[in-house]
Amino acid sequence: MKKRKIPYGLSDFKRVKTENYYYIDKTEFISKVEDEASFLFFLRPRRFGKSLTIAMLEAYYDVYYKSQFNEIFKNTYALDNPTEYKSSFYILRFDFSAVDITDYKQSFTNNINLKIESFINKYKIDFEMNFDNPIDNMSRLLIYCSQNSMPIYILIDEYDNFVNKLLVSDMKSYEGLVTDKEAFYKEFFTILKVGTSGNDSAIKKMFFTGVSPLALFDVTSGSNIGKNISLDESFNDMVGVTKDELKQMITYYNLQDKSDMIINRCDEWYNSYRFNEYVEHTIYNSNMILYYLDSMIRKDKEPRDLIDVNIRTDYSKLKYLVYTNKKLNGNFDLLNQLIQNEKVTIDNIKSNFSAFEMLEISNFKSFLFSLGFLTMEKDIFKIKLSIPNQTIKKIVAEFIQSAYKNIDFNVRIDDFNNHLSEFAINKDLEVFRYLNQEAKAQSCIRDYIDGENFIKGFLVAYLSLNQYYEVKTEFEVTKGFVDILLNPILEEISYGAVIELKYIPKLTFITPINLK
Repeated sequence: MKKRKIPYGLSDFKRVKTENYYYIDKTEFISKVEDEASFLFFLRPRRFGKSLTIAMLEAYYDVYYKSQFNEIFKNTYALDNPTEYKSSFYILRFDFSAVDITDYKQSFTNNINLKIESFINKYKIDFEMNFDNPIDNMSRLLIYCSQNSMPIYILIDEYDNFVNKLLVSDMKSYEGLVTDKEAFYKEFFTILKVGTSGNDSAIKKMFFTGVSPLALFDVTSGSNIGKNISLDESFNDMVGVTKDELKQMITYYNLQDKSDMIINRCDEWYNSYRFNEYVEHTIYNSNMILYYLDSMIRKDKEPRDLIDVNIRTDYSKLKYLVYTNKKLNGNFDLLNQLIQNEKVTIDNIKSNFSAFEMLEISNFKSFLFSLGFLTMEKDIFKIKLSIPNQTIKKIVAEFIQSAYKNIDFNVRIDDFNNHLSEFAINKDLEVFRYLNQEAKAQSCIRDYIDGENFIKGFLVAYLSLNQYYEVKTEFEVTKGFVDILLNPILEEISYGAVIELKYIPKLTFITPINLK
């Protein structure tokens, strides 16, 4: 029998289930969602499988798919354990990742109108559209559905996508979008709230996905009816891949002979996410796992670049987060700690805070957690946060490099990579002399130098940008810990290196030692 295809990049649940794609059964979470409050927010980092979850709920609850239900949900938990409300709602689904921020008001207007028009055509409703006023269309449609006993389930995928993009590019426009009395984005959520109130209200359920709670907080006065289940232990594994699920995929695709290698690599690069401090196990990023296994199955080898380009997100424009009065601030110091594999603590992850309060260190920690830059573990009374894996370490390193560039400290990456390739191929130590010279030469960073800690953070950040080595800090060896370990990624590189730092005021020695 032909093996199922890897659903890399697919978020169409019906297609995944009916076109012979491999599916990790997450339908058991449908009943858990149904047992929760009627209006829910669910936040996860990018590329974790949120869109497929939205599509799963749509296929399960939509009256439109009632006749196809058994085919779509064959071989799933949900088929054998149906709930009270399966195939009983009219689904109005939005995807705000489609909103273009270059003309966000018009694009948002078009997006809402198109989805309403699609709803009308899908369910053959006699309804007249006013294309100049999407809020009016929403309001009148909800009244129509209420009057005609059409219970609505609102699904919004990536509710904060375009507002987050606006946040990093135009803070003033973001402020107007979420705070102005007649801000259309805020007004939209107000209409949804109205649609849930009163007897025989049209909207019976809502489920929104997103990345961060910023927009959720900043439009609260427009819509304060949703429960955020993102940190609920019951929903830790609703998206993502558990280790057991990864092992099942390895077995299904007959990769058992490479099982240890695959698991070790995935642990190092894609694992360690935890979204509730009391959950014992961690989970992998879905997209990363599918990207990796797709290469292993089709090519019988790892992808040359272990990081999928689609995972990378340009957060470099969030420079205001690490600057105060044109100086690097405490948020940057936090990143410098984290890149060195240090753990930081927080009393609680904040599930609600404003984009205008991001300079508060606890908010910044919570924001990094929501982006997937940090993972959590319980430590008696506090929560410990740390960078989860090598993929995120590289993304944080890119963020740090961008921060350096904004204070005119700019190591020439091409030169650096050329030196590092010579080290990887010919054991040439010039790369370390080069980094040492750059750190000494850049007078603009003298205000930030606090000894070995700065030098170590600077080294780890720039070394983490390479494609040849995994960078590990405070790595345990037989006689203690090494400051920095370079562990080869590619099979062609047969050796690594350790770097021990010795700091003397005014003079820093970086001593590389070849590993035999």
